[in-house]
Amino acid sequence: SSRVHQRRGIGGKERERGRGRQKGREMASVVRTQTYAVGAEVEAKAKGWKQFYKGRVTAFDEASGTYSVEFEDGDKQTGIKGFNVRAAAKKETFTAPDGKTFDTKQAFRKYMSETFYSFRDQSGQTLIKKEGDIAGQTFSICNLQSCEVQILDHSDQVLVDGITDCTVIIGPSSESVFVRKAKNCKFFIACKQFRSRDCENCLVSLYSKTEPVVETSTGMRFFPYSASYPNQTAHFAMAKLQPEHNHWCNVFDFNKGDASIPEPHWELVPEAEGWPLWTTGEEAENPVPATARAHVVPKEQGFAIGTEQTEAQRVFDQQEEDQHQQVHQEAGSTTCASWPGQASATIAPPAPPAPAVEEADPATAADDSTSERPVEAQPAATAAAAASPKAQNLSAKSEPATTIAAEAEQVSQLADGVNAIATE
Repeated sequence: SSRVHQRRGIGGKERERGRGRQKGREMASVVRTQTYAVGAEVEAKAKGWKQFYKGRVTAFDEASGTYSVEFEDGDKQTGIKGFNVRAAAKKETFTAPDGKTFDTKQAFRKYMSETFYSFRDQSGQTLIKKEGDIAGQTFSICNLQSCEVQILDHSDQVLVDGITDCTVIIGPSSESVFVRKAKNCKFFIACKQFRSRDCENCLVSLYSKTEPVVETSTGMRFFPYSASYPNQTAHFAMAKLQPEHNHWCNVFDFNKGDASIPEPHWELVPEAEGWPLWTTGEEAENPVPATARAHVVPKEQGFAIGTEQTEAQRVFDQQEEDQHQQVHQEAGSTTCASWPGQASATIAPPAPPAPAVEEADPATAADDSTSERPVEAQPAATAAAAASPKAQNLSAKSEPATTIAAEAEQVSQLADGVNAIATE
């Protein structure tokens, strides 16, 4: 019986070995099966590598079940086992409105900017972007001569650079409009922030949510935003601009008093001179009232062209929040002074202890391009004294003689005391 058991044990082990060999042959056949055809785009990892890289299958060895792969950098590897080869991630493509496709987002954005989101290198043309053509994207206008540009849509940041003898209409921009090296141009601009540099003799019809800035510029003339086109009210809402809150007349000059730049650097156009209008005609609309004036909050700093937008935005937002709080606290409101033909604006006295806020008189500033930025008013007593030095002198002269004699006697006694100490 022992022999029988031994035979059975031997047979069992042989059967187990047979099953193992069969399983090994099956696994080998799986591994050696060619999954990726020659020429297929794959990601592979050669022996000793820690990560997969993109490449192309150049050969498959059926005997060993390994691949040969040529990688994107030109490196060629052989003997790569099947489990170290996988299908390449599906390549993302980007398609422009004209049907042109791109493999990288960077190339796609560059093409879109140059082809659909800019006007450049033109002369004597009428260039138009209608509603939906920009839809909140950035835009650039560069190197134009004697052109009319119409941006009848809402946008992000807009750059205008190197244009001459042009008329430019820019619908609501949710960010900054930078105008640089513009000469003899007429602008109709609605934006969050207006900034200009190296400009000459330009007329600007402006809506600006924040104070406009001019730098190294001359002959800049400003008046309220007066362009109208269909559905512009909705574009103001999309750009988050408040039509009644217009800082067009609160211009800040970075080069005030700089004699190297011809005067006037800037001025406001009096209404009596006439404020030009621009319109597309039927169903055109402009939500900005000609009388809209923004409150002025004194600022201790301005922003040059090189200032980061995020930093400028942080400061502006904080100033606007402070402004709204101040408006609610004050009994009255402060606005830009009235124009010819309108009732004179008045400034209500501030509720103590908050300082009063004064604004520049546009009618006066129209003739004086170097007008000061608004400053905080002094307390009533101090302001009255500062404003009337004669009154101070009269007050001093009217002091009783007895008071003056008493003070002289105190000074004399103090001097005697000092001399006595010195003698001791």
